[in-house]
Amino acid sequence: MTRAEHRVALTAAAGEVGYLRQVGDDHLALHRDGGDTLVVSFEMLDDMRDRPGGLPISTGVARKKGWATLDIMAEGRTWFREDDLFDYFDGLTDDGFFDDYDSVVFMGGGMGAYGAAAFSVAAPGSTVFLVQPYATLARDIAPWERRFRSSWVLPFGPRYSNAARMIDGARRVFVVTDPTEDADAMHASLFQGDHVTRLPAPHAGGDILARLDGIGILDRLVAAAEADTLTPLRFAQLWRARRDHAPWLTGLLRKTDRIDRPWLQALVAGHILRKTNGPAARRRLNAALSKLAAEGRKAPGNLEPSAPQRGDRTLLAGE
Repeated sequence: MTRAEHRVALTAAAGEVGYLRQVGDDHLALHRDGGDTLVVSFEMLDDMRDRPGGLPISTGVARKKGWATLDIMAEGRTWFREDDLFDYFDGLTDDGFFDDYDSVVFMGGGMGAYGAAAFSVAAPGSTVFLVQPYATLARDIAPWERRFRSSWVLPFGPRYSNAARMIDGARRVFVVTDPTEDADAMHASLFQGDHVTRLPAPHAGGDILARLDGIGILDRLVAAAEADTLTPLRFAQLWRARRDHAPWLTGLLRKTDRIDRPWLQALVAGHILRKTNGPAARRRLNAALSKLAAEGRKAPGNLEPSAPQRGDRTLLAGE
């Protein structure tokens, strides 16, 4: 979807009651009318253009629940650090925009989670649903964060700055993160308070929001967060759906390639082979079983080598 086509799609989504507004040089605000609950989402426009229909991630749950939405969209990795955007939210607060709703939910993933947390201060008493959140890139607060170096020049202060500090006025905060990713876990640890519920998603991958959406549980998670029924147990129950999600299984299989644990790789590859019958899982299973046999170790369960299937492709050099 081109930028022009995307603009047309967003304008159509606003309808006659809502609006699509340019905010500064690098941001758009899309407001869609709805019921007594408002979802405020933060995303990158590039991610939206790659999505069928090009609509914000809030669209699914808003349509199902009849909720209103306010979607803040960034052109590039802006981290939502623009004075015009600060003024826009100041104006919403001054005009009592958020007061028109019984419930307000801020949501986002990655950079969008930073925006959702940082701007949630504009609507005290809101629910904040954060997936893989970053607290700040300020060097004096997160000197261990070595990613996103091109964004270090952005001023992470003084307004709407440290996202981990901006959630103090929220009613409840839900933080989904992968505890096996050190840098992400360190960011998540900065979000503190009795109103913060941590929801671990081990081995979720680099884009957890897209993973939750792909598995088909994102809308239910946001709805449960709004209703205050989202608990670590409920999240774990929904997160189990990843075991049948091919992209997550592939990512987990590749993760086992980076560690020297043939027993674990055989276990993972055997599960994936039963689910998908894919050649990649078959090759890794056989390699892991061979290594276990060479070390005189038993294979997990009743796993045995799997013969190549008709149609399995021969690997080229370097694959």
